[in-house]
Amino acid sequence: MIRFRNFLPLVAAALVMGAVLGAPKQASADFKIYLQEAGVNSGNITEVGSGADFTSASFTGTYGDFKVTIFGGSSNNGALRSNLLSSTTSVENIGTSTATLQLYVSQTNYTLPVGTPLLVESGLGGSVENGTLGLTGIFQAYADSGNTLLGMGYTNGAQNATADGSSFDTGSASGLFNRGVTNYSLTSVVTFTLSEGGLANFSDHVKVTAAPEPGAVALALTGLPFLGIGNWLRRRKVKVQDC
Repeated sequence: MIRFRNFLPLVAAALVMGAVLGAPKQASADFKIYLQEAGVNSGNITEVGSGADFTSASFTGTYGDFKVTIFGGSSNNGALRSNLLSSTTSVENIGTSTATLQLYVSQTNYTLPVGTPLLVESGLGGSVENGTLGLTGIFQAYADSGNTLLGMGYTNGAQNATADGSSFDTGSASGLFNRGVTNYSLTSVVTFTLSEGGLANFSDHVKVTAAPEPGAVALALTGLPFLGIGNWLRRRKVKVQDC
């Protein structure tokens, strides 16, 4: 027979264990990188690397028709600027025809800069070592007020690159993102359409800063015409004096 006083510690232990097992688990918000190619892994976006929040991750290996060498990314949550960066040493099409590989990086739990809206600026550049690379819609950046991995609530739009010899560059795209009162996520996707045997690389960035005050923007815009008039008057004054 179990004595009541000896039974109490067992009950207490069971209650504690039940509380631990039944407690809600904290969501992980790791930094992640992904690859996607039609026909590979059912065409799903596939995680190939991860790291702790606001650190880095990398992948080297073969994925479908592509040999990827050091696909890496990093993220930063900063008071003046937050960013999401990625690059590759090389992406090579080792298949027998033109194919497309999409390379994603995504980070949740950004808290900075404070305030809303935020200014999102993005761009990509790289070079082609062999074959041909599609430059239309090669890069796109996203910000998501829902704070989800691969969240695509806001975008600067698809960015096209312009070739200059073997190099290419999208230039910068900017826009205002309403983050609301919660944390937010950033995601970028590079779309590499390479010919058979094609070899290329890239480096990209998504940068988030506090948006300029509306008054400062208005002052800057209204100040431009007066600056022009002032210069004209100074030139006019000199011309009259010379006459």
